[in-house]
Amino acid sequence: MLRRPRKLRGFTIIELLVSLAIAALLLGALSGLVNTAFESRTATSVHNDALQEARFAIQRMATAVLGTDRLLLPLADNPNTNWREHVREQTVPASAPEGDSVLATAVLAVTLDPTLDIDADGVMDADNDKDGRVDEDTADDASNDLAPGIIGIDDDGDGLVDEGSITPDDDEDDGDDDDHHDGQDNDGDGSVDEDASHDMNGDGAPGIAGFDDDGDGSIDEGHTHDDDEDGVRDEDWFDPVAFYLNGSTLIERRPNLNPVDGTDFTEYVIAENVTRFRVERIPDAGKRAVLVDIALEISNPSGDPLSLSTRVRVGGGR
Repeated sequence: MLRRPRKLRGFTIIELLVSLAIAALLLGALSGLVNTAFESRTATSVHNDALQEARFAIQRMATAVLGTDRLLLPLADNPNTNWREHVREQTVPASAPEGDSVLATAVLAVTLDPTLDIDADGVMDADNDKDGRVDEDTADDASNDLAPGIIGIDDDGDGLVDEGSITPDDDEDDGDDDDHHDGQDNDGDGSVDEDASHDMNGDGAPGIAGFDDDGDGSIDEGHTHDDDEDGVRDEDWFDPVAFYLNGSTLIERRPNLNPVDGTDFTEYVIAENVTRFRVERIPDAGKRAVLVDIALEISNPSGDPLSLSTRVRVGGGR
């Protein structure tokens, strides 16, 4: 017997509408999951970028301190002021200054690594007179930048930059040539060897009185300002490497190769969106080979601010 084919039955309008509604719900849920995944990925990327930037900045500062012979800033506490010089902290928005200081500013400054030879010419980059010695014959203006302290920097933490009319005032304390290079705090301001004169050791003789500094067989020859007895005066200044905030941007300043003076430098951005920068010189009775604490906080659009800190010893990397 032949069977009559069964009549095929399609979806009803109601069934089709229900199916479409279920599909829309599934697609909506899936879209939410995809969006959440993309947002999470973006937040993770932003977080990692900010963390990498903070680590880079901290490493730059730590490397500069580990490679230097001399910590320039922060200064040690000056008993004649009512704010702390050894702690420099700056926030964005600005935090209230201490004592008579008019603005809380943070800065880290050291002399250029005396072993650095970027252009590999056999002469250390910090050896301005190319005589094989570094920082051995500074002038009254130790950084040779024609400004009190380091040009463009608030050296003493009072909130003012390059204040005063005394160019050789290397620590911005309103006095000049008040501390010999003899390992002592001659002016009683808490810091050692931070503001020397043309005659760096203050002994009234070329080089060190009574010694043949340059090995030529003669003693104390030449001018009293000639601290290395090489016949030239004030030819090897301190080459500052400085880190400071410009708004919320952390700047690194480095001297150019073969600088003509202390104003011959380049500044680089090493971190942005900084909300806190703190540098502390660990109290050490004025000694130069000291510990330095560095802390940095960077805003993080995807969450809480990122905070990194480190403690390094001046010259500890050599």
